[in-house]
Amino acid sequence: MIRIPRTLASAILLLASATLPLTAQDQFGSAVAVGGDEILVLKNLAGRGPATVFIYQMIDGAWEVVDELLAPGAGETGEGLSSSMSLDGSGLLVGSADPGPDWAAHAFERQGGAWDDGNRIAIDPGSSGATTETSIDLAGVMRILQPPKRVVARDGSRALVAITAGAEAGVRLYEARGGSWSIVAALDEADLGGASLAAASVAMKGDVALVGAAQPQDSGAVFVLGPNPEADGWGVVATLVGPGPDPAGSFGAAVGFDGEDILVGMPGSEGGSVVAFRRDEAGMWSETGSVQAPGGPGTGFGASFAIFGDELWVGAPADADGAGAVYRYERDGSGAPWQADPAGRVTGPESESPTGFGMTIALDEDHASVGAPFVDFGVGRAAAFARGSDGAWGEPSWLEPEGGLETVSGSEIPCADGRAGGFSCDNVDLLAFLPLAALGAGGGESVSDVWGWTDPETGREYALVGRSGGASIVDVTDPSSPLHVGTVTAPPSGARDLKTYSDHLYFTGDAAGEHGLVVFDLTRLRDVAEVPATFEPDTVYRGIASAHNLVIDTEAGFAYPVGASGGGQTCGGGLHMVDIREPTNPTFAGCYTDTEGLLYAGRTHDAQCVIYRGPDENFTGQQICFASNETALRIVDVTDKGNPIPISAATYPRLVYVHQGWLTEDQRYFFMNDELDELVGQADKTRTLVWDVMELDDPLFVGEFYAETGATDHNLYIKGNLMYQANYNAGMEVWDISDPENPVQIGSFDTTPWEGDPPGFNGAWTAYPFFESGTVLVTSIKEGLFLLRPRIILN
Repeated sequence: MIRIPRTLASAILLLASATLPLTAQDQFGSAVAVGGDEILVLKNLAGRGPATVFIYQMIDGAWEVVDELLAPGAGETGEGLSSSMSLDGSGLLVGSADPGPDWAAHAFERQGGAWDDGNRIAIDPGSSGATTETSIDLAGVMRILQPPKRVVARDGSRALVAITAGAEAGVRLYEARGGSWSIVAALDEADLGGASLAAASVAMKGDVALVGAAQPQDSGAVFVLGPNPEADGWGVVATLVGPGPDPAGSFGAAVGFDGEDILVGMPGSEGGSVVAFRRDEAGMWSETGSVQAPGGPGTGFGASFAIFGDELWVGAPADADGAGAVYRYERDGSGAPWQADPAGRVTGPESESPTGFGMTIALDEDHASVGAPFVDFGVGRAAAFARGSDGAWGEPSWLEPEGGLETVSGSEIPCADGRAGGFSCDNVDLLAFLPLAALGAGGGESVSDVWGWTDPETGREYALVGRSGGASIVDVTDPSSPLHVGTVTAPPSGARDLKTYSDHLYFTGDAAGEHGLVVFDLTRLRDVAEVPATFEPDTVYRGIASAHNLVIDTEAGFAYPVGASGGGQTCGGGLHMVDIREPTNPTFAGCYTDTEGLLYAGRTHDAQCVIYRGPDENFTGQQICFASNETALRIVDVTDKGNPIPISAATYPRLVYVHQGWLTEDQRYFFMNDELDELVGQADKTRTLVWDVMELDDPLFVGEFYAETGATDHNLYIKGNLMYQANYNAGMEVWDISDPENPVQIGSFDTTPWEGDPPGFNGAWTAYPFFESGTVLVTSIKEGLFLLRPRIILN
């Protein structure tokens, strides 16, 4: 078992394409806050630029971004933020997304009208920044990809942080002293009666701190923390439970304290409710009433709320057919129950998918904000409200993240002084760029793989682009004026792989239900009357449902869906063999299930399958697959589909995740990428591995080489003496591999115009270099399709 130091405080919250479809976005609006004349909106993921807190002020009647707060070093490390923040006066607290045991939160202070750069609060201030070791296994990798959430509350110089999972799970109270944060109290789940903090909520005001544990027992519980002499400091002074046992009640999903009443959200109780408690003269807390959901069950009423003075706003994020809603209430200060504001129901934006509107709410005297972090499939928005001179709340103004890019078409843009059309470049010119909308994509869609096809009759070149809503087809014959021809329909999927054989397009969808292997006759493009058109597949092979990748041996006429994610004959996630020599009549031919795999034994992530004509004469003419099987490079003879024969398996130093690779044209060398080594700290810079496969039964690891950035590497392909590699946040890089064991980088084009090139899963997915014209296609996940031309200079 390999051991590594846990130095990476820079967890990427997006799901790796190596594990699940890459569908997470920015989640702008995952937390909101208001204070004075400012509205703060958190974008906690790094879909388009680093995780950021955006500071808005009203300028000339419109909300404008006046400042942006980032976790220290986020542009280089890619660190995300937990979807929790708390503003109190001039102090802001934001939950950390550290996958390790080091950091609890980030604290920012407003001084002289400006926000400082922030500083970290250590989980254990006595060992701030210390590293620990963890083994590289699936659990360790997943903790990096999906760090435990930190839920935060701030009251002046004190901070309350609940860590929801892992060895550090528990609640910590901190106090700022002399410019640094010290720990005052620490409670683990055992101190809370064994309650799980997986769905924790927190609040703090004065001597009362609240921790909601929505699912520890029956309907849940809320723990009231305060000075406790018996605990020699702070401890649990009361435990509140919901009104009656309700296993689905989620009592404690949200908590709040206005200095007099404790309010507790219980969104799962019938239609949902917010329950109020008050402390009597003896110091005992008892229920005093509740606000019940005005709608039926299943609205999520009480999932969040905000209270200021005699106003209460309650979120119901599943209300309004998934658009979400917020309800407003008032009280007269006499102790009477909350009364609904007749004009107080505000619904979220219309959407084809849940918006999350009402999951987060912030309120003060003159301003309010409601987050809708799932709008546009996770891009997110936030509603900003201002109170008018008549005391009534106005209509919402919608805030949304920047990041939309404009089409580049009509003439190529040479790379000059390191820039081309707003993108960083070196020795690579920009021919054209089509953003997602120009590919027919709807809000929140993304692109994944790209392949190419040249019509043998007309000579026209086409880009075949996998996007969430299908496969877009773009005529790139004139690469400076690409034309979106249409879309081949398919079930939604965040990760598609596409290949061609005999003038037919084949593509898969990952985690896409009964997707199947889609087949489309590309010669139909010769007769398209109006563009963009919608194309139905010619056939769908149903022997497999969802698969992560697709391999085609174009000479032998066999397709290999791999990395099955459910349904059909999965072949254990290995090579599912399909005879496609009759292109529209795919036929199951056999399985190869390996013993390797990280997610599970047998899983092949990707492969290259060829009729072998390399230097090992023992296998000349055989059908050989070079499979990237997560924990090893596997070479297997698949000539006999009923009896595939493994030839060899090989590993290398500091292995984390064997992702993909490609043979040199003489089949002597195999170049490979490891998708997770940069992310977990096994490689400081983008690392590519080189194998000498002169003897297939004894592949030799002969070296590794490094790029200039620390971006995660993804798909690579080889044409002649050049390797074209899509390296996520760093874009495409071009390497001269004339000397295969000593490659030299000769070009690059960064497809993400955001800050830094950190490790993580945004940016360039695939660079397709096989057109005779020299046009290179590059898909960039949240940006779109780039048409590039490297200036090739070889010795």
